[in-house]
Amino acid sequence: MTVRLVTDHGKNRKGFRASYVAEDKVYSNCGVGQYRCANGVTCIDAWKRCDGNNDCRDNSDEDESHCACQDIPPSLGSMCSRGISYQKMTLPNPFNPFGDTSVEAVESSEDFIDLSAIAELDCHPRIRDLVCATILPRCESSPNLRQQLPCRSWCEEVQFACELEAIDVWSAFPSCEMFPHTNCNNINGSMEDGEKCFDGNGANYRGDEATGAATGVKCERWDSDETLVASYPWANLVDNKCRNPGDYERPWCLTPSGFEYCDIIPCNVVGCEDPGKPRFGKRSPIMQFYYPGERVTYTCDVGFKFRPYAPPNNVVCVYNEETGEAEWSSPKPNCVVDHKYKLQKDLLSPGIYRRSVSPTTRLEIKAYVVNVVNLDEKAEKIVTSFKAEFSWKDDRLEWQPKQYGDLEKIFVFDEEVWLPTLTLQRNADVGYIGGFPKTEVKMENTGDVTWPVELLTTTTCTLDPFLFPQDNMTCAVCWRAGEEYIIGRSNATSRRDLNFLNYFNSETDIVTGEWSGKTTLSASLNEACLTITLKRDPTYHYSTTISPCLILIILMVITFIMPIDKGDRIGFGVTLLLAMVVSLVVVTGFLPVSSTLPFIALVIIVCMALMALFMLTTLCIIIIHDKKGPVPKWARAVFLKHMARALMMGDLTKKLKKEEDKDYNMSSNVNGVEVHANQPYKMDDIVGGDNPPSTVDTEVGATLIGLKGSVDELKVSVRQLSGSIDAVANIAAGEDDEEVGEYALLAGVLDRLSLVIYVIAIVVTIPCSLLFGRRLV
Repeated sequence: MTVRLVTDHGKNRKGFRASYVAEDKVYSNCGVGQYRCANGVTCIDAWKRCDGNNDCRDNSDEDESHCACQDIPPSLGSMCSRGISYQKMTLPNPFNPFGDTSVEAVESSEDFIDLSAIAELDCHPRIRDLVCATILPRCESSPNLRQQLPCRSWCEEVQFACELEAIDVWSAFPSCEMFPHTNCNNINGSMEDGEKCFDGNGANYRGDEATGAATGVKCERWDSDETLVASYPWANLVDNKCRNPGDYERPWCLTPSGFEYCDIIPCNVVGCEDPGKPRFGKRSPIMQFYYPGERVTYTCDVGFKFRPYAPPNNVVCVYNEETGEAEWSSPKPNCVVDHKYKLQKDLLSPGIYRRSVSPTTRLEIKAYVVNVVNLDEKAEKIVTSFKAEFSWKDDRLEWQPKQYGDLEKIFVFDEEVWLPTLTLQRNADVGYIGGFPKTEVKMENTGDVTWPVELLTTTTCTLDPFLFPQDNMTCAVCWRAGEEYIIGRSNATSRRDLNFLNYFNSETDIVTGEWSGKTTLSASLNEACLTITLKRDPTYHYSTTISPCLILIILMVITFIMPIDKGDRIGFGVTLLLAMVVSLVVVTGFLPVSSTLPFIALVIIVCMALMALFMLTTLCIIIIHDKKGPVPKWARAVFLKHMARALMMGDLTKKLKKEEDKDYNMSSNVNGVEVHANQPYKMDDIVGGDNPPSTVDTEVGATLIGLKGSVDELKVSVRQLSGSIDAVANIAAGEDDEEVGEYALLAGVLDRLSLVIYVIAIVVTIPCSLLFGRRLV
């Protein structure tokens, strides 16, 4: 045992004591990718052998005899001759951890047979080179670095391409973690012309600076993020080069705009080359290589445009299955001079044209109402969508068509030319701030300018509600220019839109809901108007609003027809009066609140007043009907005789006379009985004549005469009592009927008179309200 003490500094002290125990030596079983030192105990990574550093305690990993370079034997070179780029190798390789340096041992190992099968795979163009560089490690003559195993990034790239395609065969290859990432053997792809490219997913790419494929911006430095660099130490994330440390499709980088794939040409991949820019134009994106399916968009430079019927400005890289090549879907288009752009630049340049200077004071207009969006007669507002065209002449905008590709007219944004300042009159929109939506102005080579305007406006209306529901309304959309301008109706027509109103056709019909009428275009001085004159269709309101009112007025007649002593006439009339109030509220709810009162509202108010008046009259009639006693003579003559005749009820006084005659006859009969009783009876009347028989005895005759007189006296007394009872009954009942009957007849006449007067008043109300109501307005 040898003990070696190594210290950083020294001090003079007594010696030290060491205790040890002797044990039998146990050899280590090193795995694939490891090297066992000569002591047989220590295992180190295979790539640390012959790297100039003593990693074994016995320095066996740097032994000259073991690190010496030797020629590649022909037997092994036949398998690796197609891709290997060096002539010297060193053994053992990572598959022989026991340090066997003989070529025979390599060829006879089981790993060699499995790796030979992996070398025949075509999942990656550099897989054979990787297998050969692992079996036959590259040897250099440098004293510090003699053995070079493949770089881990190379292994990672091949593994990404092959482990899914041939997983059963690839499983025999060792893990990529056993390979180094510095001082290693690496092969970068390159094109035939020497330009670098990447194989597989580009995990082993080691190119120079690169840019993002989408934006063309240079990639940022990978080492600006230490965390990312520490996570993938084997990926060589330095500078601003493109790398693929993960499982992405191809190398990528971070640009200021975010993640982007790098613009790098892949090796052995079919795609399209840069088509180049068109004449007087450019293409985007600009890349060195385009995969099938990727697009390129061509654009022309300022002042140029694509030629008519040129190929499309958007092309696709398409794979041709017949040829096995990729090509663009169409050729490059060519750009020619844009005469419109040149014309606008020549006429409307700020140094030539000033849009603040008015070119004329004469404006012409043609317009029409596209649609009535909303009509609110109660608020007296209308929302209309209208379309108009203002035209004028600007001598500064004339040009010769031959100088500009025979252009006779162009369209430019309205903000580039002079526009008249117009103010909306009778505006009802509190949120309206003026102005018009942006549009294009048509310019003709003669200097004529046409400005189309399409806008939604809210303006006030004038409603005449007097003849509701046959009322009318006038709405106008007016625009006023400055005082120095004159607006006239245009005499031009439009083939695309035949609805325009102009000088020759200034009026058209319009219908919106229950309203219909005319739209008229007018212009006077510096103001132009689209005037809408509307009249309401009364069918709906006649059916739902006016008819109920008329029915209630007619139902009031029932109050006078109903018997006075039967039913509640007052309650029925009050109910009708309240219903009329509701009808009045409904009618006025359709109309604005103003000093103008509709004719129908006047009629309803007058009818309500008449109904209230006759309700008071009915109350008085009911009181008269229940009154007792005889009526005055003048009332009997005026109402019961003359008025009753006028009302076709007949002379009611005759009825009263018949009743009086009946009572007089009853009294005469009673008096006749009295008179007959007081008269002396003659015996001749009783016994049968003036000459009684001579055979009757004188006494018997006298007795019979006396008995006859007693019976007559009793009969008279009974008749007197009966007459007295009838007289009392007549006094108790007959005379009261006479009094009640007269006032009842008077009440009936007055009730009939009230009915006639009510009907006449209702009939007279309509023309009077129509006449005087219009005057009040």
